[in-house]
Amino acid sequence: MTKKLRFVTDKTAVLIITSVNRRYLTGFSSSLGYLLLTNKANFLFVDGRYIEAAQKQASNATVLKLENIAEQLNKIFKEQETQKLLIEVENDISTFTYLKKALIVKVSASAALSERLKALRSIKTSAEVDCVIAAQRIAERAFEEILNFIRVGVTEREIAAFLEYKMKSFGSEGFAFDTIVVSGKNSSMPHGVPTDKPIEAGDFITMDYGAVYGGYLSDMTRTVAVGHVTDEMNDVYNTVLKAQEAVIKVVKQGITCGEADKAARQVIENAGYGEFFTHSTGHGVGLEIHETPNLRSGENNQKLRAGQIVTDEPGIYLPEKFGVRIEDMLLIGKNGCKNLTKAEKRLIIL
Repeated sequence: MTKKLRFVTDKTAVLIITSVNRRYLTGFSSSLGYLLLTNKANFLFVDGRYIEAAQKQASNATVLKLENIAEQLNKIFKEQETQKLLIEVENDISTFTYLKKALIVKVSASAALSERLKALRSIKTSAEVDCVIAAQRIAERAFEEILNFIRVGVTEREIAAFLEYKMKSFGSEGFAFDTIVVSGKNSSMPHGVPTDKPIEAGDFITMDYGAVYGGYLSDMTRTVAVGHVTDEMNDVYNTVLKAQEAVIKVVKQGITCGEADKAARQVIENAGYGEFFTHSTGHGVGLEIHETPNLRSGENNQKLRAGQIVTDEPGIYLPEKFGVRIEDMLLIGKNGCKNLTKAEKRLIIL
């Protein structure tokens, strides 16, 4: 673990404070804790709420009960003659100020450390991929159920609640993010919030949601119609689907994030809807819902790497009319990608 980080030396230690990175490096999740990485040993400090569970579940570190973190760290620093401590830049200023004053070593917030952790987390092991797939299968089961639940008169909020209930029933540990369910004119808002608006015949309904399994998240979006669609709705839907599939055809190790984004954006622009595709094509997914890399225009220096999981989610949003987004998760390989999403994405009219 410390060799991968390349920041730990005889005189320099690393303190991991953010919960997501502690989870990544030890396999144990807690709301509060400190992971100290030194050249001789690693130590995970957790309070009494977590001590028993951490001793059973945490790996790659000796688990110690958190009492006074400054005193406990200083004792180790004296014993190991540590001179410098690196922490993640994501920590708030109050934490940095406290450590700087309370510790006997020089404390530095390291952007390089944070970027290295992001890069490591972006490449998934087979076990991590399995967790993401398990979460996605839960979400897909919920999707199958929601198709039988949606009808004229139910509200966006009721659909969101039903999706979340089904994900929990099928084994989800929680929700990957706040569930998005928007319909009719509301579907023109990419990140709209479910309301009490009832579903009407002729509505598009966009559902963007995700499950959690083993701490890892899934992310999928499907847009379905109720009753009937207009020619314009059908054209927009099929344009988005074509753009989404264009990304699947081109992504592989070595192409840039900008090139992946362009594959989708070119299709939408050629169809005359370019100004209505208002967000990036996708992002990494793992322990957090937005991770490295980011598939967006301008990211032509960042290349995709085998083992990364990214979303593929182009959309078209016509203000005061409707919107469409279709989203799968793709596992990047050396010569292509594997689509981890199995849910139907041809236009469904309920």
